[in-house]
Amino acid sequence: MRLSFKMLHNLALAISMIAISGFGTACMTNNPGAAINRRIANPFDASALIPVFFATNRVPISLKPACDDSYYGVRNSREMRYGACEINVPKIHTVGSLATGSSDRDRSFKTGALQEAQSGGLIRKIASTPGDEVLLFVHGFNVKFEEALLRAAQIAYDTKFQGATVLFTWPAGAGEDSLSSVLIHRTYAANQTNARDSVALFAQFVRDLRSTGKTVHILVHSMGHQIVLPALAQLADESGGKQIGELILNAPDFPAADLQQLAPRLQKLSRRVTLYCSPGDNALVASRQINSNHRAGLCGKVPGIDVINVNELADAALGHGYYSERAVLTDVYQVLLGVDVERRLFIRRSDPGGGENYILRK
Repeated sequence: MRLSFKMLHNLALAISMIAISGFGTACMTNNPGAAINRRIANPFDASALIPVFFATNRVPISLKPACDDSYYGVRNSREMRYGACEINVPKIHTVGSLATGSSDRDRSFKTGALQEAQSGGLIRKIASTPGDEVLLFVHGFNVKFEEALLRAAQIAYDTKFQGATVLFTWPAGAGEDSLSSVLIHRTYAANQTNARDSVALFAQFVRDLRSTGKTVHILVHSMGHQIVLPALAQLADESGGKQIGELILNAPDFPAADLQQLAPRLQKLSRRVTLYCSPGDNALVASRQINSNHRAGLCGKVPGIDVINVNELADAALGHGYYSERAVLTDVYQVLLGVDVERRLFIRRSDPGGGENYILRK
């Protein structure tokens, strides 16, 4: 059959359109920035009000709910309480700082009113939050209620996290008497007991969060690992599948030998495990003396876990608070995007014989 000029023209046009379409698809495929741009719908380029959903086993010390230390203290409760606080994160703040006191919302963190909730109501609110991810933050030793709220909001803002920000705040902090603030060993022992008593409650909270159908990422600091790691090991024994997304361990105040034993269950449970450590962490050096064992946050390779030494960055007096600062949060941002460790900015492989897998460069 002979083709007319019109038929040939239409055929050529169709071939051209297919080629253009294929080229466009290839361009999109080769443009990872486009996918990131779609993911980061909220650029966090101005002061922002971030709702922090929380669960706590702290005992209230007042009849008036408030998003500060006047409401929740440092005593342990067997009963969980739930709520949400809206936190203003100022656009002008040094990454890692929690500046307060100014009347300027562009320069000062501020807390709003506390909205209390029942367990089911809180989970429904989290489920209805835009996005399909949750960032669950668990703080460490000697952190009171308000600081925990501010820190959760600061981390979410500075990592441009797009999902729900959730806090598990357990009874950490010194007592109200002046002696407690001086006798740090007594505060450490009391906090450690409270952490141990929080394990089962945290495990149940993770089960509740998973019922939202969202991917739950967990970011932990310091003594918070004494709650999170045993709880996750328990959850791993209950189920054979992946239950959480990224598990991010910062300066774990946790026995290194125990982490070695728990590691296979943590890997079974999570998409990936990342551990930031520093041999120069003076707080963990003190913990090593108190507990008479090596702490995981002082570094040491763990099979199946990306152990990253941040000692070059730990310039603060204790070298323990790097988890909320720029360099580590830049890496956490990439972790949450799913980037492989070898391909992330400022990461290099450790030298032979090093006590870690990778170095985060200064």
